[in-house]
Amino acid sequence: MSIVIRTKDRAPLLRRALDDIIGQTMTDWEAIVVNDGGQVQPVDALVAEREARLDGRLEVIHVDGGTGSMEAAANLGAQRARGEFVVIHDDDDTWAPQFLATMVDSLDADPDAVAVAARTEIIFERLEGDTTTELSRVPFVPPAEMVTMYDLLQTNRVVPIALVVRRSVYDEIGWYDPALKAVGDWEFNLRLVRHGRVPYVGDEPLAFWHQRPHAKGAASNSVFGESLDHMQFDRLVRERALQEYVDQNGVGALLYLSKYIEETVRYHSLQHALVRFIRRGLSKLRLRRRA
Repeated sequence: MSIVIRTKDRAPLLRRALDDIIGQTMTDWEAIVVNDGGQVQPVDALVAEREARLDGRLEVIHVDGGTGSMEAAANLGAQRARGEFVVIHDDDDTWAPQFLATMVDSLDADPDAVAVAARTEIIFERLEGDTTTELSRVPFVPPAEMVTMYDLLQTNRVVPIALVVRRSVYDEIGWYDPALKAVGDWEFNLRLVRHGRVPYVGDEPLAFWHQRPHAKGAASNSVFGESLDHMQFDRLVRERALQEYVDQNGVGALLYLSKYIEETVRYHSLQHALVRFIRRGLSKLRLRRRA
């Protein structure tokens, strides 16, 4: 099992991530920390403090100046992976202690699955200095037994902390797109489910996606701190797919669907407006009769 940790200037969060990995019930793993343009000393100090517990299972790659994107950093780590399975553990997320053992057992028991996904919980938190305070939790669990194209066409349903992929799959479908400064995991997931089955594991959350909606700078989540990038690159991924579809099938079906959807939405909007108008009229009429 190979674990890739992307980090940059977030020592308190990296400390928690390292301890999270060390605390796994499964011990047969290697970890590759990609320090993507961040300060070197804090990372090396955290690793040195845990040298005995890490027992030679961790490698640090310091990238002077950074790779240019989170996806390039993920590729750098995953391409060094020697394990049969690969998972991206970003420095601010966590797992249940049995995560690795449960996910590996599931893949061993299902050789046809190209990857497995864990049920996930979002943890909202606040970071003050070196201290994180949990504020609340909400489920991030689609109502399904496997990751489907149907769901992914709307939005990403599996974040990196929850996904364990067979290492061989990267050679078959390609790596993360380094040109995408956001939504690269979603674009990868779209290719992944086309390649094979990705079932969800268990009924309880094993992965925890930590979010800090009001944090600024290095402590923020990309989904909040770089929300404009998320919108722009989401549209770029969809535009690429549309261009590919049009090249192969022409624009006829898409022109029909776009007009059909527009007219259907307009019809129902007018219908609802008319119903509201009639209800208001009837309500006024009843009030007059009572008067």
